Amino acid sequence: MNKQLLSTTGLLLAIILFISFNIVVNGNFKSARVDLTEDNLYTLSEGSLQILSSIDEPVTLRFYYTDKVAQALPSLKAYAQRVQELLQEYQRASNGMIRLYVMEPQPFSDDEQRAKQYGLQSVPIEGEPDPLYFGLAGTNTLDGVETIPFFQPEKEDTLEYDLTKLIYKLSNDDRKTVGVVSALEVDGEQYDPLKGEVSSDSGAKPWAMMDELRDMFNVTTLPKDIRRIPSSIDLLVVVHPKEFAETTLYAIDQYVLNGGKLVSFVDPYAELDEPEKDPDNPMSAMLASRSSNMDKLFQAWGIERAPADVVADRKTATKVDFGAKTDHKPIDYVLWQGLDENNFNSEQRITSALNRINLATPGYFKLLDDRTTEITPLLSSSNEAMLVDKRVVQFRNDPVALLTKYAPGTLSYPFAVRVEGTTKTAFPDGAKAMTGEIKKMSGHIDEAKQPIDVVAIADVDMLDDRFWVQTQDFYGEQLAFNTSNNIDFLINTIEDLTGSEGLISVRSRAGFSRPFHKVIALQRDAEKRFRTKERELQQKLKETQQRIARMQVQRSGSGEQIMTPEQQKEIAQFRLTANKTEQQLREVQANLRKDIDKLDTQLKFFNIGLVPILVALLAVFTGWMRIRKRNKARGQQ
Repeated sequence: MNKQLLSTTGLLLAIILFISFNIVVNGNFKSARVDLTEDNLYTLSEGSLQILSSIDEPVTLRFYYTDKVAQALPSLKAYAQRVQELLQEYQRASNGMIRLYVMEPQPFSDDEQRAKQYGLQSVPIEGEPDPLYFGLAGTNTLDGVETIPFFQPEKEDTLEYDLTKLIYKLSNDDRKTVGVVSALEVDGEQYDPLKGEVSSDSGAKPWAMMDELRDMFNVTTLPKDIRRIPSSIDLLVVVHPKEFAETTLYAIDQYVLNGGKLVSFVDPYAELDEPEKDPDNPMSAMLASRSSNMDKLFQAWGIERAPADVVADRKTATKVDFGAKTDHKPIDYVLWQGLDENNFNSEQRITSALNRINLATPGYFKLLDDRTTEITPLLSSSNEAMLVDKRVVQFRNDPVALLTKYAPGTLSYPFAVRVEGTTKTAFPDGAKAMTGEIKKMSGHIDEAKQPIDVVAIADVDMLDDRFWVQTQDFYGEQLAFNTSNNIDFLINTIEDLTGSEGLISVRSRAGFSRPFHKVIALQRDAEKRFRTKERELQQKLKETQQRIARMQVQRSGSGEQIMTPEQQKEIAQFRLTANKTEQQLREVQANLRKDIDKLDTQLKFFNIGLVPILVALLAVFTGWMRIRKRNKARGQQ
């Protein structure tokens, strides 16, 4: 009786302890977890923690989420839980400087009215009478407001960056001023900075790059014929300085020598620079220059942008479908390159943690022997790159020929470099004015007052929207999704050169992409063999057709053109050769699938089959040990 009572009491105590344990854990360790991802993607980064520790004034976050409406969407509900837990983690790490309120706006309530005033987006859900709110509004003591209108599950990989960026903008009122000067319409045609849009729908739209810059900095566009860079500009961005006047280059020279920071984008062949077509001269657009350079300035700084060559790289090539040119199949386009961590300088803060940067027909920089500056490559090609004359791209660009004739080199070419050190002016006598007179500007200096700090990039196309961002309509709102780190590279560079901590570590950390490098290598190797065989077949076909054409010129005595036995034998031999070559091509394609399928089988075995097999073996071994132990005990008895 006592044993039964003790057992019942022990069971009840165990149940009570279990419930108590769950209550304590849920209340105090709600967001505790073990992050086993490679880059600790679900843990606040050091950059986020530093920004939270530097908050001087309280920041209020209002998380609007209609949980009742989201019940029918399990995946969205799970994501909302993660967002809320991450916000609570921000709150705990801020030492009381972040106040978090979770709001569930009901129809026609004050909470819903305030959510609309903040500009949060309500989304209708099929089968639900009320809309779904899933956004965030942040405010500071100076009436500053920053919002995330709706948390897109597709942007989960950038969640920490988006949240940290919102808090950083609310807590940091020291925004750097960035000047942008370009020969292209980077800000759109007749752009109105007050409205943030162009004055007409028919005009050119501002580049997405400008929206991103304005989101982080005070941005002002400067005319391309400017004669003096204002001292209020913390950093100058020069984009495609095509045919810039000497006075403009002189102004940039003096700005840098006076301590100004510079980021320049030049290009041997800028694809986005589309010349206007002349109906009377169709060839004028093809012959027009798409090149930009600042050779006189670069030479003074110890570098040279190679004028005639673009860099092709099979190792980093991007797959592109050129339609009929490539039989409607994507091939490696060696002039469009997707750089990864192997092409980045891991010791530079700007590039140390980037994932991918897309370039298009890029140039490269040469380092001059007589330089007085220190040159640090930031982005480089692989050591298998080759140089292609830009005229090949301009007049007879054949992606298949570029690939089949590709000859790997042994050198790595720098696409982007950082120039630091002392230097002298490139215009010791001043610059030539419109009148033809050469004169110096007031305050002219011949040598840098302090070591210059300049970043030069030999590709303009990387700033084009199509190479780094995609937009989609979401209930009337245009949402942007970054497809590469192109814009992150630019903003990282601005923050690093201007000495602001900013969001470099958090921004670079975003991204969940894990490409299958082994599979990609197998595909490229097999495709390389395929293209070589294809080229051999085409050459054999051409030579045989020429021989047949020559033989057909011979005629019989009657004047009628007939097939001679030699011709018939030649054609039969050609068909045999063609059939054999086609069979070889099929074997290459089969071997490609064979290698990939073999790798796939191995991965499935290790990830799916190995653990159950080990568990089964362990169970068999344990059972055998028990039987053995039992038999041994019986033998002793």
